[in-house]
Amino acid sequence: MKNYKQKLIKSATAFALGASVITSAVVAVDTTASAKTTYKVSHGKLINAKSHKLIAGFKTYQSVLYKNGKKFTGVYKGKYYKDGTLFTGVVTKTYYKKGVKATATVKGVYYKQGKPFTGELHNKFYKEGKPFTGEYHNVLFANGKKIHCAMPNGKYYVNGVLANGIYELNGVQVEFKKGKVVVDKTSPVIILETGKTVYKINNGQAFTAPTVTAKDHLGNSIEVASSITNSEGKTVEKIDTTVAGTYTIVYTAKDATSNKANAILVSVEVKKATPVQK
Repeated sequence: MKNYKQKLIKSATAFALGASVITSAVVAVDTTASAKTTYKVSHGKLINAKSHKLIAGFKTYQSVLYKNGKKFTGVYKGKYYKDGTLFTGVVTKTYYKKGVKATATVKGVYYKQGKPFTGELHNKFYKEGKPFTGEYHNVLFANGKKIHCAMPNGKYYVNGVLANGIYELNGVQVEFKKGKVVVDKTSPVIILETGKTVYKINNGQAFTAPTVTAKDHLGNSIEVASSITNSEGKTVEKIDTTVAGTYTIVYTAKDATSNKANAILVSVEVKKATPVQK
């Protein structure tokens, strides 16, 4: 009788333990199955696997962001998504890299923090992301660089701005006003370095003509022309100091705009030869 009771107790205990293991296994299987089947993508939409209803609100499933069951396009938590994934590219004139506004050159357009850049960068001016050609805020650019040369329209620019003042152009000082050459109406000046206009020399004495220069009103050197006449008013090539008489040297000059300088006259009197005493 005793052995029968012990067997009965052991059998009951074994049954209880077996039932417990079976119950635990069933619960574990249900839990796993529930986790896998909570969400489901059907016809491109995220739904509840059991009820087949769209998942409300924002939900990321298999690395894709959904909103109310549909792949989301737009900004979410500061990042831009397209069809549920972080977007890289340009949309609505904004450049994104993995959903974040970024700085880069894309298809020839320079974007800074997502927007086409307008401003100066590395000595180049950009407008809407491209090196600019044209006038911007009274400054003229060509391919992003400030114009610094004479233009076909006859205007002259310095650092992109219409020139005002005196500048050197092709080695010559030129005056500009609003980019245009100022018409020069000022006569140039002839400079006689010695300041002496009358010379008296002995017959046969060597004579060197004085040095003469000329400058326009901007200080540019210009050419001086000269001519010589003898006592009879005839033009001669040079002063013959063996022939007595008064020679006149006339110095003239004119600038690039044909303004004439006041002529300077230099008189050279050659004395008569001294008779040789016997």
